[in-house]
Amino acid sequence: MTMLPEIENLRPEPAARGQVETRNGAPRLLLNGREVFPLLAWSWGLEHSTPFFKQAGINLLHPILGLNAAWPAPGLYDWSAFDALFAKLLAQHPQAFFLPRVLLDVPDWWKDQHADELIVCALPLQPEDQRQYRPVIRSEDGGWLWGIQLREPSLASELWRADMEKLFRAFLQHIEASPLRSRVFGYQIGCGIYGEWHYHLAEFVPDLHPAMQEKLGYVPALEARLHNTFGLLRDPAREQEVITYYQRFHEFNANTLLHFARLAKEETNGRVLCGAFYGYQLENVWMQEGGHLAPEVILNSPEIDFLASPYSYQTTNQEERQWWEHEIYDEAGNWLGRTRGLGGDAGYRVLLESLKLHGKLYFAEIDPTTFLEPPPINPDGSGGTQVEKELCMVGGVGCTTWEGTQRILQRDLGRLLASGNGGWLFDFGPVLRTRRSWYADDKITAEVARLMKLGAQREQWDMRSCAQIAAVYDAKSLFATRHWRAEAPFTKGGHCLDYFTRWFMDSQARALHRLGAPVDFLYHFDLQPADPHRYRLLLMVNLFALTDAEMVHLHALLADSHATVVWYYAPGFLADDRLDLGRMAHLTGFRFKLLTTPGPMLIRSAAPAPVLQFGVQQKESPRFAVRDEAAMALGYWSDCEEVAFARKPCRGWHSVYLGSAPLPVEILRWLAQQAGARLWSTQSDIVVAAQEVAMLAATSPGTRELTLPKEMKRFATGAIAHQHKLDLALGDVEFFIPPQAAGRG
Repeated sequence: MTMLPEIENLRPEPAARGQVETRNGAPRLLLNGREVFPLLAWSWGLEHSTPFFKQAGINLLHPILGLNAAWPAPGLYDWSAFDALFAKLLAQHPQAFFLPRVLLDVPDWWKDQHADELIVCALPLQPEDQRQYRPVIRSEDGGWLWGIQLREPSLASELWRADMEKLFRAFLQHIEASPLRSRVFGYQIGCGIYGEWHYHLAEFVPDLHPAMQEKLGYVPALEARLHNTFGLLRDPAREQEVITYYQRFHEFNANTLLHFARLAKEETNGRVLCGAFYGYQLENVWMQEGGHLAPEVILNSPEIDFLASPYSYQTTNQEERQWWEHEIYDEAGNWLGRTRGLGGDAGYRVLLESLKLHGKLYFAEIDPTTFLEPPPINPDGSGGTQVEKELCMVGGVGCTTWEGTQRILQRDLGRLLASGNGGWLFDFGPVLRTRRSWYADDKITAEVARLMKLGAQREQWDMRSCAQIAAVYDAKSLFATRHWRAEAPFTKGGHCLDYFTRWFMDSQARALHRLGAPVDFLYHFDLQPADPHRYRLLLMVNLFALTDAEMVHLHALLADSHATVVWYYAPGFLADDRLDLGRMAHLTGFRFKLLTTPGPMLIRSAAPAPVLQFGVQQKESPRFAVRDEAAMALGYWSDCEEVAFARKPCRGWHSVYLGSAPLPVEILRWLAQQAGARLWSTQSDIVVAAQEVAMLAATSPGTRELTLPKEMKRFATGAIAHQHKLDLALGDVEFFIPPQAAGRG
């Protein structure tokens, strides 16, 4: 076969080698032994958008390849379209390197021939006008089938696994035998919905395929999965089989990912990076079926070098607002924050500090529209195609002007810079109304290039955490909480979300990002002995299902730390075999009364903060009340005089119980001050920082004072100070870098 000249020209080059190594406090991307700033780029029209990425200084491209497109018939693989794509990209950018996303998908002919290998759902597939799925769109660049199909193979199918292993190996061998090996330095392995390892057809409660039942030993009936026996929680004494099933199901999915990552490492002799979309503890959809709840399996694997996710999409829950305004409130009217647009937090869906502790590089998918995308035909996005409606304003408020686009880019790339992670620009422009790249503008490419130049200095900086506040989570507790489908009919902003994901994790994260100080997000199993002495405020958001050993470990960590620990809702209440109020008391130091009658999850605040009430109006059970004379009441259930929010000293640390969520930022800031955690900004701003770099994004206009832990240079002016007075507009972004760092904005 004749080799394309753009590929043949690479033959003298040695094979590329990708590595992730932790240096100066954070995982770093090494390409051929040298650290590179980990910003990549993809576009729906990648060939035509590559010149703009090149102009912006981006040399790492992220093509998406659907393996279905290379398998036209049984026993026949055709890599010519993939080769042609790489050749076109090299023609546009001869210095480019590639980290492709490779999707483990099968063509329609395979599904037709092997209908008995397809997923079996517990719920019937709804009529087309009632389901959220839409027909797929095939990308001409790599054959990606963008959308959600209603016929997909069971991941437990031995035939699918064998055929996909053979196909994936053949692809890897093709690249290794090609001069392309000198430019391909890693693979993102994709499977499931949107390639994000959400189990196919999660909306319809999979997977009853006999192979899955054989693999897991037991698959519960639909009734057992959708309906639990103790309000918001499952009772382990009566529902242990369901809890165990979900644990096995998620571990099976995680191990499937690791199987294919292992193949990639084997076929390339370990020269490439491997990673995937995984670890969405925050803002995960179809939680129990949607995957991502076996984080230890993935984080402890040497086969995984990086993890990725789009950043937050949480849409508004306000009926009078358009979805793209992204304003989030609790049900007492407290503004929690904004996810996207000017003044939005662009919060990550993974627990970043845990990834860093395990040496995994994180890539944020950065996909906001720029001002080149026309405003929607109608305010709600209707009037165009379904795709245009879905993505017309994904940049959020302010994205339709150059000034707004600039601030959003600064916020997105600034969070990446200050957090010590990577990312990729994700450009849907060519498939939307603009019909061109969202980056096809000299002002945009110049701004990206400016921030790339700043990012290149990061290899010299100390990227260790400087946070004094941490939000701590547990994945396995979600095996024992109420199913996401129990929330139907879903209200605005809550589609496909279970109760705890929506209010305790997603909505609570909005206020956490606005604390005006850095916050670390991590799993409880990653807490280190020194952490309770470093973190002054620890928020234990959903540690409901803890083993006895985990409780002992937490007590040992907290002893004599003088930290303040906020325990949400039902800490330790779920034992392996029972519900146990005594374990809650032992863990937190409070005595409790169990309230089994459903009541509103609203708390009347008695804390000295300007919030009268917070929480959720929905009536739920169980609820818990503090009955402890040694405790100071900070709040009461709204429908009675039972204490729902309290604090007390406890064995050398300070314990706070909180019966509901989300906490508004005003109370969070008060708790932080009481705990001795430093608030950097005098306003509720977004502050992201490491030891030698910080970013502030203004969530309101006006003056604020930013007090840094040490002298740093304000990048915009070159001023070096410990304290900076800033007069900012909504969405303005400021960077602070080491005094000796080069340049100014």
